[in-house]
Amino acid sequence: MLNLIELLLLFISVLLAVAFLTVAERKTLGYMQRRVGPNAVGYYGILMAIADAAKLLLKEIIIPTHADKLILFISPIISLVSALLCWSVIPFGPGITITDHNYGFILTLAISSIGVFGTLLAGWSANSKYSLLGSIRSTAQLISYELVLTTVVLLCILLAGTMNLSRYVELQQSIWLFIPLLPLSIIWFIGCVAECARPPFDNVEAESELVSGHMTEYSSSIFVLFFLSEYAPILFLSTLTSILFFGGGTGIILGIKACIFSFTYIWVRATLPRVRYDKLINLCWVIFLPLLFALALFIPALIYLIDAQIFI
Repeated sequence: MLNLIELLLLFISVLLAVAFLTVAERKTLGYMQRRVGPNAVGYYGILMAIADAAKLLLKEIIIPTHADKLILFISPIISLVSALLCWSVIPFGPGITITDHNYGFILTLAISSIGVFGTLLAGWSANSKYSLLGSIRSTAQLISYELVLTTVVLLCILLAGTMNLSRYVELQQSIWLFIPLLPLSIIWFIGCVAECARPPFDNVEAESELVSGHMTEYSSSIFVLFFLSEYAPILFLSTLTSILFFGGGTGIILGIKACIFSFTYIWVRATLPRVRYDKLINLCWVIFLPLLFALALFIPALIYLIDAQIFI
């Protein structure tokens, strides 16, 4: 019962953080483009997210005539639950985690991979060509870059010798893994941006081509669920980045690190143009994966040689 209450509090905290991340993004983009951004509701527009949520929730739910209604409603729930459950294994400090699992990394990857089904089903159930094309693109992109992220995580596990996130953070007290694994951390960050379908890799909902991708036929409260499930992974992957390569942290330290990485997503959005879809997929299959498989051979060999030198 206590775990359930903790999980509920965590979900509420994440959803609130996501709401204010959207305001921060709009405000930052405004300043980067030499304009004000949202400033009508609250001090400097800080309550704009609450006003937007209220506006969307009060709107009518419009369902396309030939859509599969059940799957149309279930899809955003699958995506959001998958995005929120990932947080259950994150260590917020020594012993402060909801599920301190020995296979925490694998559990995280397994839960996060379920979100793809929500996107795929949403595109199929809406009975719209724009939604279907968006969901097909999304599925191809997410599955491709999930493979990249999984390989990076496995290499980090190989180096650390543990799958427990709390133990992994403890091992970085002397040196952050970002220093010896710099190429790996760069690949990880690019993979995270692509996995979240954020600019410059936002081919999933390329406004000029596909209206809003798999979310084209969504409105009102069910659109809010999809919107939250799109922004929640940004915060989660930012937190996981700080744990994987930057030593994690306790409470507010971890939060500050996650906020810095979340800001980089906004920065990249304001700076770079959209990458062509075929180039995005080629980047994964032609460059990143061969490079990661080469590192997967090199790192164990290096560890073996170092061990051999120590015991001589």
